[in-house]
Amino acid sequence: MHVFSLMMLQLVAQTKTVKIHGIVKDTTLKSIEISHLVDDKLSKWENTKLNVENGTFNTAIQVPFPVEINISYGNRVYGKNYIYSDAEILIPSLGEPHITRSPIQDEYENEFLPFFQSNDQAYDSLRSFYGRNYQKYGQDIPKSIKDSSILLQKKYCNQRAYLLSEYVKQHPNSYVALWDIYFFVSLPPTHRYFDFEKLFSSFSNQMQQQPFMIVLKEKLKESAKMQVGQLFPKEFFKGYEQLQGKIKKNSQYYLIDFWYSHCGPCAKGFPKLKEIYNQFHGKGFDIVSISVDRQKDKKDYVAAMKKYGLAWNHVWDKDGVKAEMFNIHVFPTYILLDKNDRIINPEIQDNELEAFLKENLGSR
Repeated sequence: MHVFSLMMLQLVAQTKTVKIHGIVKDTTLKSIEISHLVDDKLSKWENTKLNVENGTFNTAIQVPFPVEINISYGNRVYGKNYIYSDAEILIPSLGEPHITRSPIQDEYENEFLPFFQSNDQAYDSLRSFYGRNYQKYGQDIPKSIKDSSILLQKKYCNQRAYLLSEYVKQHPNSYVALWDIYFFVSLPPTHRYFDFEKLFSSFSNQMQQQPFMIVLKEKLKESAKMQVGQLFPKEFFKGYEQLQGKIKKNSQYYLIDFWYSHCGPCAKGFPKLKEIYNQFHGKGFDIVSISVDRQKDKKDYVAAMKKYGLAWNHVWDKDGVKAEMFNIHVFPTYILLDKNDRIINPEIQDNELEAFLKENLGSR
């Protein structure tokens, strides 16, 4: 058994207080923000804003087990920072933050990253390929290029699934591996590549009793409710039943658009959505944008609707509680429904949406 995994398993017993000392080399940086999980149900995340004074900051956070924390400053958010013991965060003048004195971070850097190096390179190539073509073609990427992108994605996911299985066999008590599985559980389009039950069974018996894994299994069950042919969860329209009734009465199809006010890709997608809405709304099509904005960002949420001229229907899932429940973590996410709330496509793209509506509702 690897020493890092053994230490993590021995440490996991209950929620504990972790002290963090930060050293900031960038003299222009006045504050940072740390977001982290605070309960073992994976339902509550806390954002802690910290002032930088004389190049340092200090805080203490409550964590239920070894967790990944996000560190934000400037316009960047840095993930893949793991903690379950008192630790130090170094923020350099250039580059990413670095956590020291954290055994779980040591496992990530010294064992996990080298094991997945080739797969991470494949992912970087995929992102670069798509980014270059998006910059060149915008939303109108040629089908041949999209097909190539899909093949690259399949290659990456198949390789990732295999490597994860091998890593867990070698590290049956690894919370780093479990967090990586959490990422893919949170992306329903990738589920077809992973045998999650087999992955879970490869962990030690003691790890399989940990709340993190139990909740992940429940999340997989909830994700199944967002697949083709299933009824879109009515929980999202609690308090908006009259709105939903009006849409169902007047529409043959409607699109669910998950977004939030500070989402760059969401903003880039609005012009095309508006074009599609204007073309097909009078023929039986509608849109419901569901925002996951936090309560503290209410003003930004309201301002964004006005700024982008979003004339269709809006539902506010405050703090993204329901979206988290059903594994909506990618924004924007477009889900096409029929008038009976049945899911036609849980991951439709705007060009696919336009083609579908032309075929089923007719063009201009």
